[in-house]
Amino acid sequence: MHCNLCGGDRFTDMPKRPQVRCASCGSLERTRLVGLHIQERIRPAAGSRILHFAPERGLAALLRPIGGDQYDAVDIEPEKYPGLGVRRFDLCADVFDLPRGHYDLIVHNHVLEHIRCSYSVPLIRLAQALAPGGVMLFTMPILPGPFTEELVDLPEAQMIERFGPMIHVRRFGDAFIPDTIGMIFRTPARYDVTERFSPERLREINLPERHWRAWTGSSVFEVRPDDLRV
Repeated sequence: MHCNLCGGDRFTDMPKRPQVRCASCGSLERTRLVGLHIQERIRPAAGSRILHFAPERGLAALLRPIGGDQYDAVDIEPEKYPGLGVRRFDLCADVFDLPRGHYDLIVHNHVLEHIRCSYSVPLIRLAQALAPGGVMLFTMPILPGPFTEELVDLPEAQMIERFGPMIHVRRFGDAFIPDTIGMIFRTPARYDVTERFSPERLREINLPERHWRAWTGSSVFEVRPDDLRV
């Protein structure tokens, strides 16, 4: 068992998730699974145009050499990524400026729950920014129960008090994927990542079995331009 992003073989605990964080690069279950999609399904060519939101260290180390000058790392708070060349990008405002039909690969993990505007319009515009044959890979927290969303304009301290320190303004419920993401993109009726990778390969990258056949925060959506339903 090892991290497919950096080769590390030691993992540390996360709250209620023992032995899942790579001690070398910090990758989590979702990060490694997205990386596996890139390595073994997408296989982007050298010089691919890549847009990477909230760039994780392990994934950035994989993608930057592939994209070279065409790798674009962005975040609404680029100061959180010193020395990584991350530029500021606001999904609620700047997404409308993205060129259509341009990117070969777009990646964002656990971003949608934070954005303080409609999440569906940014997703649609990101899909429209994909080049023919391009792919968008993304994950978000998916929890048992309903979908909830609350958009309010409050001082930051009150936002934290209301939504917690991570300020998740929406909650994606596992029973409502067809009614949320599935309204935007063609989405499988059920999630089963063993249809993409063998159980042996999933164990090798330390993806616990609870993420294999259920919608969770490590479920990877793999979207192409013709998956857009609107």
